[in-house]
Amino acid sequence: MSFSIYRQTRSVRLTVTTPDGAQAVVENASADTGFRMSFDCKRTMDADPGECVVQAYNLPPDVLGLIESAQVSKADDLDALLVGKNLQSAVVNSEGADALAAGFLVMELEAGYDGSYSRLFRAVGARSESVPDGDDVTLITTIRASENLDGALLGLPLATFPAGSTLFELVDYLRKVAGLGAGNLTFAHLTSLIGVSRLDSPYHVSGGQALAYLSNVLQYLSIRWFIDDREIWLCGRDEVASPTGAKPWIADGEPEELEPIVGRVSRDDGGYVSLSCLLCGRIRPGRLVNLTEAGLALASRGLSASAAQIRRAKVPPGLYRADEVSHRGDTGAGQYLTSLKLRPIITPLASMALSDYQRLALDVDDVVLGDLLGLT
Repeated sequence: MSFSIYRQTRSVRLTVTTPDGAQAVVENASADTGFRMSFDCKRTMDADPGECVVQAYNLPPDVLGLIESAQVSKADDLDALLVGKNLQSAVVNSEGADALAAGFLVMELEAGYDGSYSRLFRAVGARSESVPDGDDVTLITTIRASENLDGALLGLPLATFPAGSTLFELVDYLRKVAGLGAGNLTFAHLTSLIGVSRLDSPYHVSGGQALAYLSNVLQYLSIRWFIDDREIWLCGRDEVASPTGAKPWIADGEPEELEPIVGRVSRDDGGYVSLSCLLCGRIRPGRLVNLTEAGLALASRGLSASAAQIRRAKVPPGLYRADEVSHRGDTGAGQYLTSLKLRPIITPLASMALSDYQRLALDVDDVVLGDLLGLT
């Protein structure tokens, strides 16, 4: 296995769209030859919108002027924008048109290696500030973004659903008010998760936040919902048996293979696995990750996998679900990693029986099988 990837150059591209539609694109394709940028993005498999902080050092004056001219200067200015201007809407545009009209920025962050990029985060409703780094030479521009700020501030739920309405109609309306894309929400998919569901009595939606209504509607059903990349996603729940056999992950592609794992993989008392790998923008919350024998052995010992290593492994190879995905990096120095919190989904032996994705070929005795299955 080659380690040349460790010598690849770090690439970052930041695109900021201002309320008048102008775009400021700041790109550092080859690390040392460009300016410095750092980022910290977190995406989770829950109903809380993801968050991202980007810091850029000494932005070009024209780019900095474009960003700062579009910013409200303090919270009172933001309140003034929202009060009395009829900006709240029964449906918030998921692409950000409503946020731009309200004076917010739209931010997209991409990163990778050697000029190749993957999108790490997109937010509609970002705030920025620029301050000197104490030496009057370095100016740090910090952009803080929540991927659903526009939905929280601009969405105005206001509708009545009569008895007999489908659950899909209600959920689809609420996600539009929240400014979320459809993700995998379709009538057919929701039906595949819980069967056909209709309201027994009228449901009134008036005021408040759409995400709170979504939580109220979905919390007692045998499904799990979460927000990622400004879209809504639904799957089965871990702790509740699905009447339709729905799986507790998003099955929209093959399990991802990680970039080389950095450091030792660990497992907490709850069974969750934590690890870090080289920056890997392909990994998304709710999807399956394939931890291979070779990858785990390399991370813990720097050796090829063997039956003895598998026997002693605290984290056996197999399929895991990504519950938390954090991307952290700095083009100047320090880390450039993706950190994951993984939940074991299928034991390695079950993976072989149930999935074509798993390619394990273990020759182990009954004691080892018991270790892998957690029976001993």
